[in-house]
Amino acid sequence: MKVRDSFATLNKDETVTNMPSGGLDIIADDGRSLFSLRLAKDGTLEVYGGVYCKHAGLTLDGVISVIPRAANLIYVRKERIV
Repeated sequence: MKVRDSFATLNKDETVTNMPSGGLDIIADDGRSLFSLRLAKDGTLEVYGGVYCKHAGLTLDGVISVIPRAANLIYVRKERIV
């Protein structure tokens, strides 16, 4: 799997990073896993909710919600702990 910063391409940065494990962790502000992504060989994208973490001033649980938005778009949201 290869990844690139999708918004950096707006500034002509086309840097591609090889991810030989097929996985990628998105890290929260507190250094814990916010989301963990894995691209399966059949093209399935697996999204794990990571762990309890703090990000953008919010305390978030490992539980996620999947919200369909269109035929080619979903939102994945971590549940907020109040």
